[in-house]
Amino acid sequence: MQQTLLALLALMMATFFNFNQMKTELQKQRQVIRSEMEQMALGVGMQTMEVIRARAFDEATVGGTKNRITNPAKFRSSFGGGMDCQAFGGDQPCDSVGDFHEMVPSTETFETPEFDMGFTVEVEVRYLDASMQEVPGPTFRKEVVVYVQDAGDDPFLTEPIRFSEVLSYY
Repeated sequence: MQQTLLALLALMMATFFNFNQMKTELQKQRQVIRSEMEQMALGVGMQTMEVIRARAFDEATVGGTKNRITNPAKFRSSFGGGMDCQAFGGDQPCDSVGDFHEMVPSTETFETPEFDMGFTVEVEVRYLDASMQEVPGPTFRKEVVVYVQDAGDDPFLTEPIRFSEVLSYY
């Protein structure tokens, strides 16, 4: 009887240790996947930033201007937001940086040889002063912030990747 109880206790302890080992291995695998997802999201963010950077600085500079703007008051004073940009599958042109502010979120695909992964992309644009602080009115600097989150019911990223860059008119 005692030998049976000892054998049962040993079996339970072995199962418990095996469970803990498997749990630790699963956490390691999830961390590796999360790191890979972060790298893919960063790639999508950089690609998005390249698309935005290729646009005119402001509506006042679309198509180029004959004279260089020397007064930031000539720039658009606020960003509209909510546009469905063609560059991301929408139907509106979004020809200046400010047009991407709070655009309709798009789903961009990161392609690999084995699978494709979808990421939701959102963008914020804001004016910055000389000390890189956000200001309400137009300046010669705009900060573009791209948020990238893996799309799906159970995302691997606990929060979106935030990728930002300051664009300057001069």
